[in-house]
Amino acid sequence: MRNDKLEDSGIKGMLMDEYERCINLIEQIKHTLDNLPKGRLVIKKVKSKDHIYEYFHLQWRQGEKVLSKHIPQREIPEVKKKIEQRDAYRNNCVMLEKRVSYLAHLIGEKKPARKSFRSISRDKH
Repeated sequence: MRNDKLEDSGIKGMLMDEYERCINLIEQIKHTLDNLPKGRLVIKKVKSKDHIYEYFHLQWRQGEKVLSKHIPQREIPEVKKKIEQRDAYRNNCVMLEKRVSYLAHLIGEKKPARKSFRSISRDKH
């Protein structure tokens, strides 16, 4: 039977280091996400006479409003790549959030406020 007062300080130290590393990674990811475009690419179609023109817009939500910005054809590959990067970072951040919650429980730390993670998790489009 294990006594709660007897803890292995080496293991707890490693868990604390991992906890702090995860918190720092989340902060770095937040900073990176601020520099990547929000939203998704949508194709808008306009019919003019007998021809249908298609063009890309970056569409995102800001509060209650849905905003969009025209993306020139030459910039589409770069914007697509940045959106994919943003999605990958956001998914990684969700995984880190779960790890932080688990580690906080193990080491007896108070869990970080959910507000600090909310902007990452809900910032889908």
